[in-house]
Amino acid sequence: MVHYFPSCNFTRCCPEASEAAKKMMAALGVKVEGCCRPGHKKLEAGDLALTVCQTCDRIIGEGAPQAKLISAWEYLDGLDIQLPDHRGERIILQDCWRARHNHSLHEAVRSLLHKMGYQVVELPDNREKATFDGEWLYRPMQSGNLKLAPKAFAEIEPFVTLLSPEEQKARMVEYASHLDGKVVVYCNACLTGLLDGGADAVHLMELLTGTEKR
Repeated sequence: MVHYFPSCNFTRCCPEASEAAKKMMAALGVKVEGCCRPGHKKLEAGDLALTVCQTCDRIIGEGAPQAKLISAWEYLDGLDIQLPDHRGERIILQDCWRARHNHSLHEAVRSLLHKMGYQVVELPDNREKATFDGEWLYRPMQSGNLKLAPKAFAEIEPFVTLLSPEEQKARMVEYASHLDGKVVVYCNACLTGLLDGGADAVHLMELLTGTEKR
């Protein structure tokens, strides 16, 4: 069975897109789950889990190794479905630091954007060279994450540099100042960080579901 985990963080930051994504997945015959924290315990051997969140990805990957795990982008890219047509619109693609080793995710994201007719602008620090993760790497690691996926989050912890909210904001403003146009992300932390810095940012699922408001 295919299971879609909609991400609590994504649902909070993009409620309309999250609801539209749930309806889209259900129409495709995918079982829509709730929070990954209890939800990953339902997964059985042979199940396929779809995620739109880097934190969900770690929790499910470590907590339910019996299931296969891919991003929702890879799943959707493999289907013959109708997508919005953005007719050559220019858009900057922001890759996520936590996804820097996920080559198949990188390819699927770019494929979906091209299928929607976007002219994709690549940043120098893209794919495996990505360094941006919004404000996520400047905040304390959540104890719940460490408990549910100790190996995955312990590997990330050395890269965390704690900053005050004011310093985080300044970092986001500085980063966003170098982006000359609309930016698409596939990570919740990247989205909130770019918006906090004043960038014209949008989540990929907002584009796929036609729910973009900004």
